[in-house]
Amino acid sequence: MKHILRVVNVLATVVIVLAFVVLLRTVFTPSGEIPTIMGYGFMRTLTGSMEPAIPVHSFIVVDTHGAQTGGTASGDGATSGDAGSDGAAAYKVGDIITFQSTDEALDGSLNTHRIVSVERAADGSAIYHTKGDANATEDADPVPAANVVGRVVFISAGLGVVVSLLTNPLLFFPLIVLPLVILLVLEIRRLARTTREVSDAEDEAALRDAIEKIREQKRAEERKQ
Repeated sequence: MKHILRVVNVLATVVIVLAFVVLLRTVFTPSGEIPTIMGYGFMRTLTGSMEPAIPVHSFIVVDTHGAQTGGTASGDGATSGDAGSDGAAAYKVGDIITFQSTDEALDGSLNTHRIVSVERAADGSAIYHTKGDANATEDADPVPAANVVGRVVFISAGLGVVVSLLTNPLLFFPLIVLPLVILLVLEIRRLARTTREVSDAEDEAALRDAIEKIREQKRAEERKQ
């Protein structure tokens, strides 16, 4: 039972620490840039232009390996956060991509829509035509290869809600910081108790050895007499 509780303790600590790292990475990422960890960007969608595939306020992960681009979330289908380009020619019809929009209505923000067709520019680079699944028409402006941020590789509506709650300063401390501090204090106390028990055991063993030596000396003296 103690072993199971210890495993649960460790897993809970790992989860809280990871959440803490992600939130800190998000908070301290400069405006206009996307928080990334190990080459993947993470963000929340702000509108329902990609429903039902991506419900509004979903948490999404975008493959950001490659050159970095930035943007500010706003407008239809826009996303909050940041990601990097993932090799512009690697995308195909049906992929959901995040890109830097040239639509004046979005003011250069990041947008996350599905590729509906691909064509080639005069220089041979790809140009993507995109559309929100919930929108009636394609996006007005095609997406040049250089504007592609990356391909969406993970979607979670539930995590979007969780992230939204945890990024609230009123909830961040009691739900993340406080449990982490409590777990750390408990772990330090456990380590201190274990150290004390080991020290006491060593002292007891040393005392037994000393007593045994004294007894041996007395037996040796008795034999001499």
